[in-house]
Amino acid sequence: VNLTACESCHSPKPHKNDRLNSHARKIACETCHIPEFARGGKGTKTHWDWSTMGKMDKDGKPFKRKGPLGDEYDSKKGDFKYETNVIPTYIWFNGTVNYTLRETKLDPSKVVKINSFEGSATDGKSRIWPIKRFTGRQPYDTGNNQLVVFHTAGKDDSALWENFNWDKAIEFGMKEIGAEFSGKFAFVDTEMSWPITHMVAPKADALACQQCHVKGGRLDE
Repeated sequence: VNLTACESCHSPKPHKNDRLNSHARKIACETCHIPEFARGGKGTKTHWDWSTMGKMDKDGKPFKRKGPLGDEYDSKKGDFKYETNVIPTYIWFNGTVNYTLRETKLDPSKVVKINSFEGSATDGKSRIWPIKRFTGRQPYDTGNNQLVVFHTAGKDDSALWENFNWDKAIEFGMKEIGAEFSGKFAFVDTEMSWPITHMVAPKADALACQQCHVKGGRLDE
C-alpha cells in the first residue's frame, strides 16, 4: 500500500521527548494524534445494508428518510448507520493489504472481509495503526458462493434504481463483465477497513499515556 502517512512530511523523530520518539518506532503517529474521527458533529457512515433496498412510500414512490447525521434509509440503497466521535480500532499493520475479489469463493456463514491487513507485533515491520471498520450487507451468488456485480443507474429495464429488480440488475451486471451467474442470490454480511489518516487533532488533544497504559485502556485486547 502506498499510504501517505505523517512521516512522508515529518521527521520520524518529531518529539523533543526521547520516550515519545521511541514510541514512534512501534506506533503510527496517527494512533495518538487522531484520538477520534468524525468529530465536530459530522457523522461518518459505518454500515450499509443493501438487502432492505426497494421499499416505497404510501404513494408507491421511492423515498429517503433523513436522520440527524445523514440519510438513514434510501429506497435505492437500503439502510445506513452513522456515528460521530468514533474511537478507531487498533491493529498491527505492516503496509500489506489483502482483498477479497469477486472471484473469491465465500463462506456465507461468516462475515466476508472485503480486505484484511497484515502485520504482527513481532515481524519487525509493523506498527499499531488506527483503522475504521465499515460493515455492510450485500448480494452474492448462492450457486457459486461469490460476490456479484449489479447494474444500478440507467433508464433501461435492468437498472436497479429504475425498476428495483435485483434479478435483472445482477444478471445484467454479471453478463457485462463476462462472469457466470447461477440465477440465485442472497445477502451476506461484509466488513471493510480503512487506515485513519485524516482529522489530526490539536496537540493538546493527543492521547495521553493513561488512555492506553491502563487496564481496560484502548489497547487492552
